Amino acid sequence: MHPTHTFLLIGQSNMAGRGELSAVEPIEDSRILMFRDNNWIPAVEPLHQDRPEAGIGLAMSFAALLLDHHPEITIGLIPCAVGATSISEWMPGTELYQKTIGIAHRATDALQGILWHQGEYDANDRNRVAVYAERLTFLVESIRSDFNSPHIPFITGELGSFINATSGSLYGDDISRILKSLVKNVPNYACVSSIGLTDKGDGLHFNSRSLREFGKRYASELLRLWNK
Repeated sequence: MHPTHTFLLIGQSNMAGRGELSAVEPIEDSRILMFRDNNWIPAVEPLHQDRPEAGIGLAMSFAALLLDHHPEITIGLIPCAVGATSISEWMPGTELYQKTIGIAHRATDALQGILWHQGEYDANDRNRVAVYAERLTFLVESIRSDFNSPHIPFITGELGSFINATSGSLYGDDISRILKSLVKNVPNYACVSSIGLTDKGDGLHFNSRSLREFGKRYASELLRLWNK
């Protein structure tokens, strides 16, 4: 089976997912597929294989909520996030970007959305914060250009409130403000609130229940963009 609607999952560890697998009920649906080893197969968490600690992420609850609203579609998830990566590593021309675009093109001819969560790595350096908006805007434009589709929805999310000076990242709030501000300048872009979501005790990663909720918020924003 080839999915009717495909979504690229990119960013760092909170997109890849570090939630404990046993902390929430699994989401199982034959209409949700994942692209692995150049094949579409039934989606089972962990979707990503970037690190041994990969676990619950936000994409399965994202897909489940979309299916609640559009039960006639099938969803394909393309997991390409990599933990501990900076936005500079995702810039067009880098090894990671080129690898990701190659995987995405093998998976589909047309993306219906791009899900991004990243910024924790860059939140501890003022110089990286200063260029974050420019780099993310360039990333959005580049992926859309590579797929010859200038209006692919791009959904991102605020960093957790626990990404702060206590956790070693002074500029978490600044990254979140930048992510929100791009709504004014980037078409078909949305930023999801992380209010009320909590970490798994490490001051870095959302816990499983928060990731389930986060995924629903991502889906709600996509549905809003579709309705526009």
